[in-house]
Amino acid sequence: MSKFFQSNNLAVPYRHLNMLSRDKNYFLPEHDHLFFQIIWVTKGVLHVVHKGTEHRLRRGQLCIIPPGQRHSLMSEGGYEQLGIDLNEKHDERGIVSMVEKQVKDFVVLDRSDMLSVIPDLGEKAGLFTVLAKLQIASLLDSVLLSSLQMLDSETSFRSQMLVLMHLHLSENLTLNEISSRLAVSTSTLERITNREFGCSVMGLYHQLKINKACSLIINSELSMKQIAESLGFFDQAHFSRFFKQKMKMTPVHFKKTNAL
Repeated sequence: MSKFFQSNNLAVPYRHLNMLSRDKNYFLPEHDHLFFQIIWVTKGVLHVVHKGTEHRLRRGQLCIIPPGQRHSLMSEGGYEQLGIDLNEKHDERGIVSMVEKQVKDFVVLDRSDMLSVIPDLGEKAGLFTVLAKLQIASLLDSVLLSSLQMLDSETSFRSQMLVLMHLHLSENLTLNEISSRLAVSTSTLERITNREFGCSVMGLYHQLKINKACSLIINSELSMKQIAESLGFFDQAHFSRFFKQKMKMTPVHFKKTNAL
């Protein structure tokens, strides 16, 4: 195991922060903690087994583990993580209370959108000043509070899925990739998506691409070629065929029809 940095005695409610690398064939037997723990994978793949279910966390995914919930960790190829431990006691700002309210059970979120804060955390962790500790707390607040916001509804899975898909509209995610990022099986994901959205997983992903394409066509100055590239299509012809199949008209016709 290699440690890149770690910090203790942070501003409340954070008790410990670390960035470390685990070697190949890493295994940590089932255990629990007296506090909330967050494991954010920054490289490689981590398998977390919780209540008999194995969750596969890839780069950008984090899990929040409530106190007392037993879990084990393993990684065949090794991985790197950012680890965040919260204080056991409630803080004056009420953050621990909010986490207790929103996270009743083990949860996995895709926070690849926030990975840019990690270099800043590493830089501040090496300063050992009061200002640096407050800056670390501010960065961690941005990650934790936005994660709680994603969970702040009965339709939290809807939110997670929509955020994931919107973040990756420029790519061509597959069903397996989406289910892996959400840490559920493809069959479970299809069942939930059909229940929540009334369509298949890929049907939803493609509809979001079309919605974005329509917005760009009407509200931007981008050419059709640029729009096609921004949404992960092979070329303009591929984009035009896909658009016509979904909208029953070409992108050019759609633009003329919706011109002011």
